[in-house]
Amino acid sequence: MVRDSKTQQQPKDQPVESNGDAAAPAQRRRARRRSFVFGHTAIANPDIARDIVVRADEDFTRIFGSDD
Repeated sequence: MVRDSKTQQQPKDQPVESNGDAAAPAQRRRARRRSFVFGHTAIANPDIARDIVVRADEDFTRIFGSDD
């Protein structure tokens, strides 16, 4: 196994920092979620992609509540 000596090794007793998603504004998380769904849906069926994104977003809000 080759190790890069230039990268910093984090001590094992320190917690790993999160990616900051929990602190991201609700609008940014919603936009990211919609973009992810649209990108993957448009590949499979571009004709109905936007409708699926809107329905999935409404379902997500109904199930998990509003981000606001």
